[in-house]
Amino acid sequence: VQIIGWIYQYYNTELKDETFALLKKNVKITKERIPSATQLFTPHWIVRYMVENSLGRIVISEQCSADSESERIEKEKSTAESFGWKYYIPEAEQTPEVRAKLNTVRSPLNADFNIESITLIDPCMGSGHILTYVFDVLMQIYESRGYTQRDAAKLIVENNLFGLDIDKRAYQLAYFAVMMKARRYNRRILNGAVKHNLYYIRDNRVFTPEIIDFIAAENSGIKADLQTILSELQNADEYGSLVNISPANFGKIISRIEKIKNSDYDLLETINKNITVEDILPVIRQAEIMAQKYDVVVTNPPYMGSSGMGAKLSDYVKKNYPDSKSDLFACFIEHCGDMLKENGYQAMITQHAWMFLSSYENLRVKLQSRDTVNMAHLGARAFEEIGGEVVQTTSFVMQKSSVNNFKGTYCRLIEPTTQQGKEDMFLAGENRYIAIQSNFSKIPGSPIAYWVSENILTAFDNGKPLGTIAFPKT
Repeated sequence: VQIIGWIYQYYNTELKDETFALLKKNVKITKERIPSATQLFTPHWIVRYMVENSLGRIVISEQCSADSESERIEKEKSTAESFGWKYYIPEAEQTPEVRAKLNTVRSPLNADFNIESITLIDPCMGSGHILTYVFDVLMQIYESRGYTQRDAAKLIVENNLFGLDIDKRAYQLAYFAVMMKARRYNRRILNGAVKHNLYYIRDNRVFTPEIIDFIAAENSGIKADLQTILSELQNADEYGSLVNISPANFGKIISRIEKIKNSDYDLLETINKNITVEDILPVIRQAEIMAQKYDVVVTNPPYMGSSGMGAKLSDYVKKNYPDSKSDLFACFIEHCGDMLKENGYQAMITQHAWMFLSSYENLRVKLQSRDTVNMAHLGARAFEEIGGEVVQTTSFVMQKSSVNNFKGTYCRLIEPTTQQGKEDMFLAGENRYIAIQSNFSKIPGSPIAYWVSENILTAFDNGKPLGTIAFPKT
């Protein structure tokens, strides 16, 4: 699987070099070049960190409800070790008041826990690196609950795994990788029709008014839903999974299309000889996946500053993501939270600029409504193939909940200058900080300054800014 990802990244090397040469000349990136300009293969240990601390956390929190905080932490550690999840970080020790609120928040999910109903999406799946590790983790969970590998493999593909990408070739490789994973556990899975949930993002051009009328068949509800979906999918092949799709009765629409497929297939072709059911059904399934909410979102989103965006994409993010419009990765931080069910988990690796820059202050204020469970602050050189200080990154796990005085764990890994050095420091448990997220707002601009001391926070909380007394000069 990793080989597929590396091959694909380097398959695009020439186009990527051309694209960055154009960027240096202030030429905007066209939609055809977006994949080559933004794809970056995620180091495997960071994939493991993200998946184990999001999907894995759902399983562990369901099992670990010990009386004391010390007992809970030890049970989280031992449960993670039993699965071999060495990148899992137990939740920080909380006060009794915070723990009581957290138990209230999480109890519905734990009470209704059913591995077959857990949904996880990677909205920027690339060649499927994250999804294939998710597959491994899900297989462990299924087996621990008594499922056979053969049954589990089919259920994972059909029920648990969801993926989207703007690039058709990346989608093809991700689909191949996931199905090869499934084939490893179920030798017959390629013999029959297996419903999967992986798609590349298409726009609405396969639909004409005549085709909408034919599919709706006098059903005004279906017609209205189709018209809404199709208006929202305009230019989706450029905006990618940032597109927001309204809820609709997808079940009825898909049933109608399936009925056409089985009976009136030739009639559809007479309306437009170039369009078949095979063209239409994936667009509706893709829209359904974009509209629904998930228990877990895990991704490495594209990094592209506003200066490189084409006019359509730039206008779209300004309109829909005004607090994160400066870069696509920030838009995805915001959007991935919107894709979650209440109390679901969001795990990402992004550039770390959103933590500090004034242009992201409004985004940081929004993120106060999500609890940061933990973070691996990587800094520069987290990716072996990128030298220097070009890409400074952070990986983090947030829960879509807001519990006052919640404490998160922050791993400061910026000192090591190699990918391996950062992983070693993480595994050694060095340079870790426990911070209350709401304290960041005590500092002007609300930077994610997890390392500051209590004295500094008190100074900002109680002291007077120098600028209110005098004008500093040299």
